[in-house]
Amino acid sequence: MRTTPLPLVLCSLLAAQEGPKTTPEATDHQRTSTCAEVATFLQDLPKLAHGERLQISSPGKSHGGHELQLVRCALPGVDEQKALRALVIANIHAGEVEGKEAVQQIVREIALGQHEDLLQRTVLWFVPIYNIDGNENMDPKHRPDQNGPDSVGERSNGQGFDLNRDFVKAEADETRILLGLFSKLDPHVFMDLHTTDGSWTGYHLTYAPSLSTNQDPALADLSRTLLDEVTAALSAQKPGYATFDYGNFETRDWDGGGAPESQQGVRGWWSYDHRARYGINYVGLRNRIGVLSEAYSFCDFATRIAATRAFVLQVLGTAAVRADAIRTACATADRALADATSPVWFGFSTTFGDPERLPVLVGDCDRVPLDGGRGTRFVRKDVAVPETMPVFRRFRSHRQIQLPKAWALPSPPAAVVELLSLHGVRTESLTTARAVQAETFHVEQKRKPKRPFQGHQELLLQGSWSAAAAVDLPPGTLWIPADQPLGRLAAQLLEAESEDSLSTWNFLEQATGDAYPVLRIVAAG
Repeated sequence: MRTTPLPLVLCSLLAAQEGPKTTPEATDHQRTSTCAEVATFLQDLPKLAHGERLQISSPGKSHGGHELQLVRCALPGVDEQKALRALVIANIHAGEVEGKEAVQQIVREIALGQHEDLLQRTVLWFVPIYNIDGNENMDPKHRPDQNGPDSVGERSNGQGFDLNRDFVKAEADETRILLGLFSKLDPHVFMDLHTTDGSWTGYHLTYAPSLSTNQDPALADLSRTLLDEVTAALSAQKPGYATFDYGNFETRDWDGGGAPESQQGVRGWWSYDHRARYGINYVGLRNRIGVLSEAYSFCDFATRIAATRAFVLQVLGTAAVRADAIRTACATADRALADATSPVWFGFSTTFGDPERLPVLVGDCDRVPLDGGRGTRFVRKDVAVPETMPVFRRFRSHRQIQLPKAWALPSPPAAVVELLSLHGVRTESLTTARAVQAETFHVEQKRKPKRPFQGHQELLLQGSWSAAAAVDLPPGTLWIPADQPLGRLAAQLLEAESEDSLSTWNFLEQATGDAYPVLRIVAAG
């Protein structure tokens, strides 16, 4: 039977209704998008039926000179200050590519008029390719065990940094751009989209909230409630997606802080890290909700994209339903610090907290040898066997210190002044001398690993605090008040015993002799 070709006008109308295709869609999921392909895709979206809901801009350039793309999605005339604000980045590790593709699909759907119920309560921003230099360095040798596509970008950025270890030291151009967006947009919810090639599980995707022990407790509880609701909703969808807290099957010794429950050789499901160098943990210190997404790399590429898209939309949709509660919790956390209405404690000496006995889905994979000696690809089998085991997804700080009235640096290094400003921490330079009561940390030992990490040899200080004594601070002293919305972040960056601070990353090392150069101010004249 012969078919009559559709009229050209009708073909154009149908194409406009569907919108442009992503690179995986156009190549049967054989390829992932380049920087130029994403830019071209985004340029076509404003032409769609509801393209006015998108605003496409560039917040800055990567180290290699590529323009980052930022897509704002909102209903016309929305009041950003009254909406729930969310920022989603993808491709922070440029070999982990499905987030990039899922984000493109979501913004296309918005330009076609979908997700209007979500936009009724939110303003959304998306960065499809955060590590844009790494994305352009595609090679079949990168992540060969991943179940497609055959060539992806590299983990590090153009400066050789792992961008998800850079949130404290902020040396990468991309990190500095993102910190600027945090200050400018002030998103209530931040999502960071990854891929995991770790343990063989029965999950399509795993996730994590902020794991910092120093985040606001009410926001930590709200984050857990949000993700529990997301897990249940995704499981009930058709098709459904199995999701759970990020981790790996490992056997470790567990130090319960010297408690009787400390054990050796515990096989369980262990999460990753509580430190602020990781973006999601860092965001928790800003009194905001962070959500890590880790698609399972041994699922096929199309499934990973679909699972990531579903997860992002479900997180945003669930957050939109709880918009008033989230906005109130963020504002309350800010206000509690700014008003200094009750003591705030800063924790360190951190270990995994008490485990929970929960069912975890154990999976399996086929091993597929790759041509050219490139290694072995792991392909997920349709296997998901629940096994109840200890789940370590929370941390506990065994030592705590109350936040002071302020911190002071009598001779502030220029790099420290710059970084505090970049993080949005409020400071002032004293114009006259000021008499204070201050505590000084006396250094008894400095410890460093033998090998550098991310261009640094991390510094650990051991010592003790003196009793508060009278100190005359000279003009030019940098004064950092603790009673500010970012007081928890300031403590993370400045405290002598912080487990991930500017001191950790050597920015205060030259000024650290027998005494740590940051004073804790307990009373001011």
